[in-house]
Amino acid sequence: MKSLYLIGFMGSGKTSIAERLHQKLGWEVEDTDQLIEEWYQTTIPTIFKEKGELVFRQYETTVLLKTTRKNTIISTGGGIIEKESNREWLKEQGNVVFLSASWEEINQRLIHDQNRPIWNNQDRDKKKLLADRLPLYREIADIVVETDGKTEHEIAEEIMNRLFV
Repeated sequence: MKSLYLIGFMGSGKTSIAERLHQKLGWEVEDTDQLIEEWYQTTIPTIFKEKGELVFRQYETTVLLKTTRKNTIISTGGGIIEKESNREWLKEQGNVVFLSASWEEINQRLIHDQNRPIWNNQDRDKKKLLADRLPLYREIADIVVETDGKTEHEIAEEIMNRLFV
């Protein structure tokens, strides 16, 4: 079967749900942020600080194209959908699941997070960024799962029920 690509804004639960799906399906998990750090031997905050977001987005595309296309759960970075070529590739390669979380839920989940360069950039309007990205997530999603108020188990079950029926 085609791989599952989890998309959504930062804090929407992509990494957690990928792990939960791994437990249920036994499929391998790939995380584009982890792949970037392994491939380029540095951290994402360091890439943002030393090379900027544009270079990070180039790295993100490079690792996306190397992800496994069968029986793997891939957790993507929140901004991977900003590049049209990434959106087209995702639509062609896998089953795309958009984990949709409200601004309030995201803010609550990330209130103490110190590892996300965009989240911690006080000059960025994250609420506007979410609003700008929403149509892009929806454009390529095969399935949209609302995550607010749901457990990881409930979200994973919903994905499996909707994909494997």
